[in-house]
Amino acid sequence: MDLTLTAEQRLLADTVRDLVERECPPEVVREIEKSERGYGDGHWKTLAGLGLTGLLLPEEHGGAGQGVLDLAVVAEQLGWAAMPTPLLTSAVFAAGLIDLAGSAAQRARWLPAIGAGTAIATVAVLEPGARDEWGAPDAALTPHGAGHRLTATKILVPYAHVADVLVVVVEVAGSAPGADAPTPEADAPTPGADAAAGAGPGGGRGLVLVDPAAPGVTLRRQHDGGGEPVFEVVLRDVEVSAADLLGTPAAAGPALDTALDRMTVASTAYAIGGAQRALDLSVEHARSRRQFGQPIGAFQSVAHRCVDMLTDVEAARYLCYQAAWKLDAVRTADAAGEPAAGEAEGAGEPGTPDAADFEVAAAKSFANDAIRRVFVHAHQVHGAIGFSMEHDLQLHSRRGKTFELSYGGSTWHRERVARALHL
Repeated sequence: MDLTLTAEQRLLADTVRDLVERECPPEVVREIEKSERGYGDGHWKTLAGLGLTGLLLPEEHGGAGQGVLDLAVVAEQLGWAAMPTPLLTSAVFAAGLIDLAGSAAQRARWLPAIGAGTAIATVAVLEPGARDEWGAPDAALTPHGAGHRLTATKILVPYAHVADVLVVVVEVAGSAPGADAPTPEADAPTPGADAAAGAGPGGGRGLVLVDPAAPGVTLRRQHDGGGEPVFEVVLRDVEVSAADLLGTPAAAGPALDTALDRMTVASTAYAIGGAQRALDLSVEHARSRRQFGQPIGAFQSVAHRCVDMLTDVEAARYLCYQAAWKLDAVRTADAAGEPAAGEAEGAGEPGTPDAADFEVAAAKSFANDAIRRVFVHAHQVHGAIGFSMEHDLQLHSRRGKTFELSYGGSTWHRERVARALHL
């Protein structure tokens, strides 16, 4: 395992940092947060022009075919600027599900458009009362005529108001509804999508493509404090055809687990970028703020808080990069039909969705706690001014709390680590 960034990855990081410093300063972030759209249209076009909206997508569908580590490098720089963008939910989560579980027709319909930035997709997974995104959904398909109907309530769905398609996670009893739904054997999805057919946490979950403008779909704006637009999506007797079914439970469940792991790593990298910015702001404040005739950074208690912040940021970054590297190794091994390099002792078998459980869960559980500590220390260094809405620190601390509550809490991911070690 070599987590040293390549020259290309360093150039990618520098390019995105230059972009966000130039086009997304804190005052622009504040204006975007107040807007109805919730992201900058110019920012989106620039990200698409750089190929970032297709970074993970396969080359045959117009993507760059890059890895999760490249994605983490990009997400960290976006998080450093607190840029509001549907990039992660659309180009990583939703597009990943379509790529992993979709039919050839579904992939051809959506992946090129998402990769080019001309279409936005989002995922409706959380439901009222759910502990995390891995829980079994209550949303269920009901047979109706030649197709099905879907009734469900999903919450905290990002950018649903601008999405061209919703990927809705549903519960499927037994086999996939509709005998004519696309199957992994008949349609040959991405290697590894059906590797754990019928096994583990993937059983029983399905994926459905829904048009947000379809009859029976209602959106209501919610507020999670994180600065990006999220919505309650209510679906009442929404018509679902066989063509709207995204794969079968055999493919959809493992695809969801894999896409969730990628999204967890991407959101962790974004949060680490915000924590780095909090550290930068704290060091700057400790150098410039003077008390008793000297900078407050000269006082040991303040200096040590900054050192603790640095330690947490660096450790979280290392674990995040390790998880990204492992996801890339698993994907490469799946494509070649070989065991993944660096397989942790006791972790999931190569080619299964939990093959990177150890690394992903370790990164998220540590980052949850570490990033919380970073922002506690940052606010202590800044004092009362750091809590004011006029100060830049709150832009990142709000996003840090939202991150902590998304894609699994520390306890849940520690349980995943324990299971990966067969404890």
